[in-house]
Amino acid sequence: HLGCSPSDKFQAGPQPSLPDDWQGGFLCPCHGSTFDLAGRVFKNKPAPDNLEVPPHVYLSDTRLLIGEDKKA
Repeated sequence: HLGCSPSDKFQAGPQPSLPDDWQGGFLCPCHGSTFDLAGRVFKNKPAPDNLEVPPHVYLSDTRLLIGEDKKA
């Protein structure tokens, strides 16, 4: 992204700094870019790319480890 940490805005519906038809996702508080729940940036926003998916591994059906992957 552009150096800021987007915040989660998972609740759908009207909220400050978000469109009235907001479906949930992420908001960059620095530049106003909005991202859907998959991290894809919406058109006509300052962010040049989608959010990066960090390395991760599924430990079980209900547990996810962020920061490592099975490649190691």
